[in-house]
Amino acid sequence: MRAQAPDKPGLAAERTLLSWERSALGFLVGGALVLLRQHGPLGPGRAVLSVTAMLLAMLVLALGYRRSRQIRAAPVVEAVIRAPRAEVLLIGAATVAFATAVIGALLFAA
Repeated sequence: MRAQAPDKPGLAAERTLLSWERSALGFLVGGALVLLRQHGPLGPGRAVLSVTAMLLAMLVLALGYRRSRQIRAAPVVEAVIRAPRAEVLLIGAATVAFATAVIGALLFAA
C-alpha cells in the first residue's frame, strides 16, 4: 500500500525549524545557568561562557532557518533532501566543547 501525501506539505520545514530552535534554547539556558550561579561575583570566565552560549544559540538558529528554507524550496515534498551531517557534527562538537568549558569553569571556581 502506498503512503498518503501529507495534507499540509509545510510541516516538515516547521518541525525542522522547531527542533533547531529547541537546540538553541538549550544553549541559552546553559548560558543563563552559568550566570545564575550563586557563588561569588560574576567573573570574566562566567561572562565569556554566557556570551559563548548566546553566540552558539544564534549559530544554531541560523543553521535551522537555512535548513528550513532548503526544505521549503524543494520542488517536491517527498524529495530526499541532503541530510545535515556537517551542521549536526558542528553543533554536536560545539555542545561537547561548551559542556567541557562549563565543567572546567565550575571545577576551577570551586
